[in-house]
Parts: sequence; structure tokens; C-alpha cells
Amino acid sequence: MNDSSAKRKKRLEDRTILLPETYQVSTRVFKRNPDVLTEVLLRANGICEKCQKRALFKRKSDGLPYLEVHHTERLDGGEDTVENAVAVCPNCLWIN
Repeated sequence: MNDSSAKRKKRLEDRTILLPETYQVSTRVFKRNPDVLTEVLLRANGICEKCQKRALFKRKSDGLPYLEVHHTERLDGGEDTVENAVAVCPNCLWIN
């Protein structure tokens, strides 16, 4: 963003390699218990458990309030339990 558009265009014109470089990524994923997710969403009853406001959006699939279930203690050390999870709105998702 600091360079001018002319400089960027010149670099693009001068390129000899057009295919992007690749690299491999490895990810560890936790298989979460669907009963925990469901119970936390039922407990929240459409209200964000962080800001206490009604969910702003509805899920397309069934029209229910859209909240995401996240664990208060990370799953790489915490348990997949109802007590270790909260239902939060997208606005509160990234707030610590």
C-alpha cells in the first residue's frame, strides 16, 4: 500500500513466474460433542452469554438465533463440557 500503483503495475509486468508458490499446512481438529453444543445453545435461548443481547442473525437452515459455541478453556487442555462452553454472538466472538 505504500508503493504507487505504477510501481506495483511495473512489478506485475516484470514477473517471470505467474504460478503462486505453495506450502503445506497441517491442522489438528477436535471432534466436538454435538450434545454439548445443543445444550449450550438451549441454555442461551438466543441470548449471547457474553454481551447479554439477543442474537442479531437467524440461521438459514432453521431460522433459530445464530450463536456460536466456544469453550472458555481451550480444548487443547480443557474439557468438552457444557460447563466449559458459552454461546456468543459474532460481535463478541473475538472479544477477550
